[in-house]
Amino acid sequence: MELELFQFIDEVIRIYDLRRASFEYAEGLLKEHFSSLQGIPSGSVVGVFSRVKSRDSLREKLLRNKLYLTSKTPEDAIDSLSDLIGITIECRFIRNEAEIYHNLFQDFSELNEDGKAISLTNPDIILNLGMAQPQLQRNGFAIYRLDGEYRFNDRYIRFELQIKSLVHRFWSEIEHEVVYKNQEMVRNARFMRKMLGSIRDSLDVVDHQLETVYTEMLMESREAEIGIDERTFKTMLSSSLNELFISKMKETVGFSTTFKNDSAILAQYIYIDDFLMKERSETRMIEFLETLNTLQNRDINLKDPLVISGEEESNDPFVKTLSDYFMSVVNVDFEWHAFFVILCELQSGNARSDILRFAEVIGSLLIQPKWYSERFAALPGEDAETIRAFFKTTLAEGMVRSDSIHMIHEEYLLDLMNYFWGFVENIDSQIESLEEFEEIKPAIYEKMTHDISGMLKRERIS
Repeated sequence: MELELFQFIDEVIRIYDLRRASFEYAEGLLKEHFSSLQGIPSGSVVGVFSRVKSRDSLREKLLRNKLYLTSKTPEDAIDSLSDLIGITIECRFIRNEAEIYHNLFQDFSELNEDGKAISLTNPDIILNLGMAQPQLQRNGFAIYRLDGEYRFNDRYIRFELQIKSLVHRFWSEIEHEVVYKNQEMVRNARFMRKMLGSIRDSLDVVDHQLETVYTEMLMESREAEIGIDERTFKTMLSSSLNELFISKMKETVGFSTTFKNDSAILAQYIYIDDFLMKERSETRMIEFLETLNTLQNRDINLKDPLVISGEEESNDPFVKTLSDYFMSVVNVDFEWHAFFVILCELQSGNARSDILRFAEVIGSLLIQPKWYSERFAALPGEDAETIRAFFKTTLAEGMVRSDSIHMIHEEYLLDLMNYFWGFVENIDSQIESLEEFEEIKPAIYEKMTHDISGMLKRERIS
């Protein structure tokens, strides 16, 4: 039995197939319309290109953007896609991009009741010219991109219009084919981003630099190191987990996304749980990597729900809060589902015990036991334990409130640990009794949960 989210996605694809003919008709009409715009400087436009989103691309976007969670019906999911149809006006030089954009205002000079611009030559075509331009992409580069709608048989088909010079289109293709589609493990991601930025700013030497970057990416992803220590083991394990996830996702879902951040924390977890405090660790590392290789041949279907049985629970407030959340989303949110399927395949226990143990390790990384036992030590034993339990619960509830898988990624965990340690030590230095703490507890709870959830919802730039 597949997860409900895949049943929803299959229904979206079915409806999409039924409506594809209308999408293709709209694509052709839009391409013709933007190819015949008047007033554009002679020779500045190289061509107008179009595409209708493919079934595979649609399936990937439904998963990546979690539209199965935010859409009430399959029809809503299709109608919410701003780039169901893509139109690109390709021009010769970067300066032509702004010229063509401003020229659009000649044809789209009337506004409807929603404040969007209607084409004078075809009132069924609408553009949102109120969007700030150019827009900043996630990769840090600017692009002229506009949302549009085409009215067809009393329905609105959404499309995306982009204006790109030759070099910008060239760079987009390179970025997509060489970087985006390369899901292999890259250890030094920051270095790669800097190099790619240098290439983007220096297209006259792009051939040499791009070959260097791409070769380096392949070398880093496939490199095998001799002699296993802690750093080498975790790097190799993380890379192997990333490759395992990619292959299993391609086999069962049809495409793959990167698993780099998830595989990094899984490698850390396995190292702590299976090797750190045990004998013959180097020999065990080699044996574990051999075991990991056998998983490549095991049937791991990421579409199947993870079966969680039994009643085992933790008495630790942090572990209980976090593990309860994990179990509530494991078969609902695909990011969490994929993570815990791989985690449970690596462990010998049942899914519930594996999830509880993972929550315990996350707790030990954030709340170092010896350090924490010394907090509030000036208070009576039971009072100190009450306050410690409160902070554990509050930390976990802040993480859960974020509803983000960032909570288990290494960089975010480091931020969380620093925040939690500083906050607790500050309170420890101020209060002298449980009664005094009870008076400020509601304010502490609200601030901590707000700060922690906000911290985890932020996308990291570097």
